Amino acid sequence: MLEDLVILHRPAKSNEQIPVALNGLDWQTCLRRISLLHKSESAALLPQLPESSEVFEGKDAYNFLLEVVCGLRSPLVGETAVMGQFREFCATTRYPSSEWGWYLRRLTSDLLVDAKRVRSRHLEGLGSQSYGGMVRQHLRNVPSVFVLGAGQLGQEILPWLIGKTDVTVFYRNAMRAETLIENYPEVKLAQFKIERHEESRPTALVIAAPVTAREINSWIRLQQTPFVKALDLRGEAENDPFLASFPVVRLSEMFAALKSERPRVAARLAAARAEIDQAAQRLIGQAQFRPFGWEDLCA
Repeated sequence: MLEDLVILHRPAKSNEQIPVALNGLDWQTCLRRISLLHKSESAALLPQLPESSEVFEGKDAYNFLLEVVCGLRSPLVGETAVMGQFREFCATTRYPSSEWGWYLRRLTSDLLVDAKRVRSRHLEGLGSQSYGGMVRQHLRNVPSVFVLGAGQLGQEILPWLIGKTDVTVFYRNAMRAETLIENYPEVKLAQFKIERHEESRPTALVIAAPVTAREINSWIRLQQTPFVKALDLRGEAENDPFLASFPVVRLSEMFAALKSERPRVAARLAAARAEIDQAAQRLIGQAQFRPFGWEDLCA
């Protein structure tokens, strides 16, 4: 049934509308919106697609989705946050109550297995080619760090900071904060917008949550802290810039600094893409041994 898979892809911030699929899945991140459809349903949507959209079918669709989940289509190549977002999407989404919905459930499960294998073989240990490595490079010798956000991105950078600086995480979601403290008991917690945290040492600020510049400035006024630098990891930073009396480094500036390192990891990225192509080909081979489709497994 892989030949029936169609993926529609467009930038998340596009104002152009695509009708919601009735028998597919719709996944959105801060950078993109991806719809997983059956080709019979996609046929009616194709004439309505905006110019910013991309369409992938069959094996190419699986290749594209696996590259996205592995972080190969991200501005920070090889980053892990998008894989966590996809895993959460798979765990919480409602699959269609149909044979196609059952197939999509199996497909996304296989995709996570393939992504984990590709990452472990080719993409681990890329150093600064991760948000955590990038943050650590900018915050060397800073004795205290405040992190705004206890979500996926905030948790990804913590291992790069713990043991090298004192970390306080300001959270908005209490359940995520509980999970974070279980994994990282060394971290201090404070509730965003409510709790004031006094720190006499020079402190860096890492913005790892989709909060507005106005909210950030209001929160800073609550703190009794000598901030020396801020790293703004928001995807919205370019359109909603955060300005302060201390230096602010935006995500786009960090990406620009990484370009010089790309040749070092080019071979590993090529190997990752080759294995992704093999994974899609293997999926086609598996389908050829199931002449009655995926449903024969449940017979």
